[in-house]
Amino acid sequence: MDARCPRCGSALIEVAEDQWPAEGPVPAGTLAVFQCEQNHRVTVGETQVSA
Repeated sequence: MDARCPRCGSALIEVAEDQWPAEGPVPAGTLAVFQCEQNHRVTVGETQVSA
């Protein structure tokens, strides 16, 4: 199953850490960054649950 962009539905491609976009800070705890053909960026981070 291919990962799809939640905004436009195009395929997401993982971006290597040394290639993460410089136009904004990547949130602390980020594990991976993905980008689609339309340049939408998706970050994956640690889940934090509090009760």
